[in-house]
Amino acid sequence: MRVEHERISLVPVIAVFTKYDQFRRETSFRLEDQGTDAALLNAEVEKIFNKEYLAKLRESAPFVCLESESFI
Repeated sequence: MRVEHERISLVPVIAVFTKYDQFRRETSFRLEDQGTDAALLNAEVEKIFNKEYLAKLRESAPFVCLESESFI
């Protein structure tokens, strides 16, 4: 059983975060409602993303954030 556990821990992990633009938009709206300075919104959104999502990944796991294309 120990050998299986060691093999599982060597499996590469790549995280794909879908709807990242939706996360940013909703988080920005929530922060604005809480009175966060508009100049700090991007930094705060990144801080929340890092804390809530990236911190839960194994060290140095590569990740991709997908956003939808904007159409006019």
